[in-house]
Amino acid sequence: MRLSCKPLISFANINQFVAATEWVIRKGEPNSLYFQLVDLDQGGLRYMPTDASYGVVVTFPALNTAGTIVRTAVQASVLDRSIWRVDLLSTDVPSSGNVWVAVSEAGVVRRFSLLDGLRVEDINNGGC
Repeated sequence: MRLSCKPLISFANINQFVAATEWVIRKGEPNSLYFQLVDLDQGGLRYMPTDASYGVVVTFPALNTAGTIVRTAVQASVLDRSIWRVDLLSTDVPSSGNVWVAVSEAGVVRRFSLLDGLRVEDINNGGC
């Protein structure tokens, strides 16, 4: 099984969202990033953990390891275990680029990278 995820934007509920290729956020603003786990071996169909003990950890790596951000994701809805959310605080300053995801289920951890999954924009404080 090859897991991956689709970044979701404009998430309202499990039936109202838009899948994207990356998240675009602004530095210094709090963000809730939604994503859907998918199984690439099943044509990209959503993947829902089936074991009672499962979890998802998302890592936003940085060149300086002190800048790496690690967050535990939470299920976005009890109705769909494939959709998850990770919250970034306004004080978090992630780097643009890859995002690492680890899905643990029944004692097995599956890791994958979302290549170029995050683009961080600087806040424009005026000017041309």
